[in-house]
Amino acid sequence: MDKNVQNAIEANIIVHSRMADEYNAKEPHFRPESIERVKGIVKSINLSTPITKALDLGCGTGFMINILKDYATEITGVDVTQAMLDKVDKTGNVDINLINSDTGTVALPADYFDIATAYTFLDHLYDMRPTFENTYKSLKNGGVFYADLSPSFYFWNAIKSLDFKRSYDSVLMREINAVLKKDEEIEKEFGIDKNIFAMAEHQKHNLGGLSEELLTKELQSVGFNKITFIYHWFVGQAELINNSELGIEQRKLVSHQMHEYLFRSMPLSRHLFKYIGFIAYK
Repeated sequence: MDKNVQNAIEANIIVHSRMADEYNAKEPHFRPESIERVKGIVKSINLSTPITKALDLGCGTGFMINILKDYATEITGVDVTQAMLDKVDKTGNVDINLINSDTGTVALPADYFDIATAYTFLDHLYDMRPTFENTYKSLKNGGVFYADLSPSFYFWNAIKSLDFKRSYDSVLMREINAVLKKDEEIEKEFGIDKNIFAMAEHQKHNLGGLSEELLTKELQSVGFNKITFIYHWFVGQAELINNSELGIEQRKLVSHQMHEYLFRSMPLSRHLFKYIGFIAYK
């Protein structure tokens, strides 16, 4: 195995072994509104591609597995960190198989799964190609690959182009600090060296995030087609969602409307979204 790939795997094991106990409580994608959003996407996929057998790549503590339980009768989760796998809830009337392995080399049955998912995971790979190849082979013809919540290159590039000596509005300062100081927060809270943390999120910290151009090239090179991109969490959305002057339903409505306007303004507005995802078909 390539040394850089191995280093990234080892860094991920270190980082997520230390975070495992608090992961579900700390990570914002476990909040009800985030779960609701992803449930809607999976429900839509299931309408056109019924989900019976599902594969979750970089499954962690089981965020996607919990959602896929509503549809699949069999779920396979793959993750390099055993401490995260130990947190997966295997209850329910679903056959859940957990594999402690990296997603690029794990042995998977060919032409087997209806859906493969990768949620807040792709940026942890040093090289996405082996995982994409493995995923493509494991899906049935017509199968779906759904990935989401990967850091957007356009957003990161826009943030890094700012003059950090200036003072900006709190909406923007929140995003700047999230980009520039996240590694320091992780080091302080979990005692994880920030260089190891950066290595564990290679695509984000070292390459600056994922773009449509890169993802299209990588996905098409292994055979995927009909790729639809997803953008999530616009600049200022956190402040809007937490605005106590508005009722929760009003916050949700305004947030949804703002998202729709910005999404309709693509590609001009894509640098305003923090995360990118996609739905691709075999």
